[in-house]
Amino acid sequence: MSYRLLSQRWASSFVAKAASQRTYTVTISRRFASKSDALKFDDLMSKAYAQISENHRHELGPWGIMTHHTLSHAKDLESPSILDLATGPGEPAKSIAMALPHAEVFATDVSEDMIATANENLGHLKNAKCVLADAEDLSVFGSESMDVVTCCYGYMFPSDKAAALSEAYRVLKPGGILVATTWDHLDMMHLNRDVMRDITGEEPKPPPLNPMSLSEEGLFRKIVEDAGFAEVTQTTSTYPFNYGSCKDFQFTIGMLLLRNEIDEMAKEDEHVWKRAHESFWSNVGSYSTVDENGDLIISKNTFRLTVAKKG
Repeated sequence: MSYRLLSQRWASSFVAKAASQRTYTVTISRRFASKSDALKFDDLMSKAYAQISENHRHELGPWGIMTHHTLSHAKDLESPSILDLATGPGEPAKSIAMALPHAEVFATDVSEDMIATANENLGHLKNAKCVLADAEDLSVFGSESMDVVTCCYGYMFPSDKAAALSEAYRVLKPGGILVATTWDHLDMMHLNRDVMRDITGEEPKPPPLNPMSLSEEGLFRKIVEDAGFAEVTQTTSTYPFNYGSCKDFQFTIGMLLLRNEIDEMAKEDEHVWKRAHESFWSNVGSYSTVDENGDLIISKNTFRLTVAKKG
């Protein structure tokens, strides 16, 4: 199914469910790797995140690239075991399970609602299992039990990133590999900064849950190496996000990381969401284009792929 059709289907659901809610208190969240940073997902949040995640299936996006590296390492192994952290809607676990039918793939997330969504997407695959697990505490898995650990956009969020990487190292077999992606650049973060500056009149601080927390050159590599990994390689890739043509959907996803902060502000200022809405539409054109279908396209999304080996 195309992203455009997914967006239209989501939009219909959103409009129906939002009819009884306040105009500006739209909610949406994302997956997290650690309980310390997990937010409560409701059904609408989980489905919306799963649909926006389809952008990661782009040829320059992370899911295909991560699957390729996993396949290269595990295709000749007998009954390989793959652990996917922060799986969200079940990717890249699903792609890996389909590419490696002889592998056992564990799709894990700290969010019960995301695991429910992953189960919907992976339930038909006999070689995939969804497990509720915290990246900082993988005690549900034995030491040296995995051939590959993957983590797509999860390591930016645990409060103890070193512990999360140490756990990945522990569960890997000697010679096993880590395949992880982290964000280097997101234009939406600049848009969020503009919105917060407009509604507060001050230069905003980074959000508590900051997807750019590992964007500093060399930072993630050091954490990976400190955990014990060797033969660390890193590459970058840039791909577009399609936010569809539904204005409500665009605003909801665009305010993803500001939702909790603005909700808190709304307790003292009932008009803050309205100002956020106005600011979003005033600034979004600086970071986006509209294609021939009327879809909002944000093009500058750059991730860093890290592949590392346990000696």
